[in-house]
Amino acid sequence: MILFIVLISIVFIFFILKDDGEIKRDNIEIGYKTNDESQQIIDPQNKVDRNKELIVSTHFKGNLGKEKQNKRFVLKLANIKDKSNVLMEETIPNDEGTSGYEFKIIPGKLSPGKYQISLYRDNNLSVEKVFTFK
Repeated sequence: MILFIVLISIVFIFFILKDDGEIKRDNIEIGYKTNDESQQIIDPQNKVDRNKELIVSTHFKGNLGKEKQNKRFVLKLANIKDKSNVLMEETIPNDEGTSGYEFKIIPGKLSPGKYQISLYRDNNLSVEKVFTFK
């Protein structure tokens, strides 16, 4: 009986402490370089040099169980002062295995200031990321 309780406790602790590597929520990262294996930005930045090419990397949380598969992912870039003026809109191809997306921004024509990238899932805002061009 004691062995059974110890065994159950070990299994319970294992499942609580287990890190399955699954992304828990959508995420947007901005930087200059990507890790080829993990596809994550090396040293993500909130303040970026507008004279350098930027990489925007998105990672999507998985659809669990009864959640429906999202049909459309859209990224929008806007100046924080005028969010209604969308400077760039990127529709992300989506299929069963889509776990993220990466694209480059050449910011030369964008003026210094604060900008926001928003990720929408089926027209519903999922996550926003604010960054500054120096």
